[in-house]
Amino acid sequence: MTRAPLGPRADLADLKPYVSPQRPARFRMNTNESPYPPPEGLVEELGTRLKELSLNRYPDKDAGDLYQALAQHTKWSTDGLWAANGSNEVLQHLFLAFGGPERTVLTFEPTYSLHSLIPRIAGTRIRNLWRDEDFVVDLEAALEEIERNAPDIVVVCSPNNPTGNCEPLTTVRALLQTAPGLVVVDEAYGEFAGPQESVRPLLDEHRNLVLIKTFSKAYRLAGLRLGYMLADPSLRDGIERVRLPYHLSSFTQAAGELALDFSDQALAMVDAITEERDRISVELQAMGIKTFPTRANFVLFQVDDPDVIFTKLLGRGVLVRNYSSNPALRGCLRVTAGLKEETDAFLEAMEAVLEDD
Repeated sequence: MTRAPLGPRADLADLKPYVSPQRPARFRMNTNESPYPPPEGLVEELGTRLKELSLNRYPDKDAGDLYQALAQHTKWSTDGLWAANGSNEVLQHLFLAFGGPERTVLTFEPTYSLHSLIPRIAGTRIRNLWRDEDFVVDLEAALEEIERNAPDIVVVCSPNNPTGNCEPLTTVRALLQTAPGLVVVDEAYGEFAGPQESVRPLLDEHRNLVLIKTFSKAYRLAGLRLGYMLADPSLRDGIERVRLPYHLSSFTQAAGELALDFSDQALAMVDAITEERDRISVELQAMGIKTFPTRANFVLFQVDDPDVIFTKLLGRGVLVRNYSSNPALRGCLRVTAGLKEETDAFLEAMEAVLEDD
């Protein structure tokens, strides 16, 4: 065997790629996708719009129509908006522009792994603080860390993935008042928690707040790959320097505009999903299983033999997410809430698995 012509950068040699196991299963309840397809009217209109697109031409590099639609939807200036191929690419652009060598990001574990992976790829130094036993940010420890080491970027996920809890607005406000740089709040699951939990009102008070949203969860468009941020307009120039030209396809721009037109229909299933989420929590507790409070579209729960239960559930056609290798999530599995029949299948499988033990 010949040697590879070139290896990765030395600082990436021990980096583990992001993994989200996609295995064949009748009930896929592991990636927090919506089980509901997009509204039928949206799909029909998108088919019509697709025929009108000049796919032989590059897309509008400034995505003007999409930004106008987002501005109307969010009540925020187009200059303070940025859209990309999923919220992960928004994060990537942020860290390419404002992270990098000699800069530091502060995250709160356990949380979404990309909040550390993306800055590391960008060469940013990473400081992690552990959340408390309820998975809430330890505000006193966070403020001490900020005062001591002055991180350039602080990232908070709310509702937090994979635990499901929201950070109090008082916590976010305190971080904003103390942090010398940016405070990025990822609200990928925000629609399931409700507007009262959103940091959106704080944008008017704090120029250092960056709010990230996505179309992948409540909007039922994970396959589209579209996310966006709301922030102070001064950040736009930095991001423009690192983005690739024509990074949003004509199809993505058109689909994003239509998704906003069909916003009410798309979000109409949020209540049904949160009802199933709450039913999962109640039924698991009735089985003697510990669950953690959640405001997202999933439930984190703790069992004695997570690997065994994960495998047995998969054998019964139910795929969940196994987090038990994380030292802060010993024994924990996460299940996505979705259709009633999916909940039924999961709960029946859990009962059967527990009886086997």
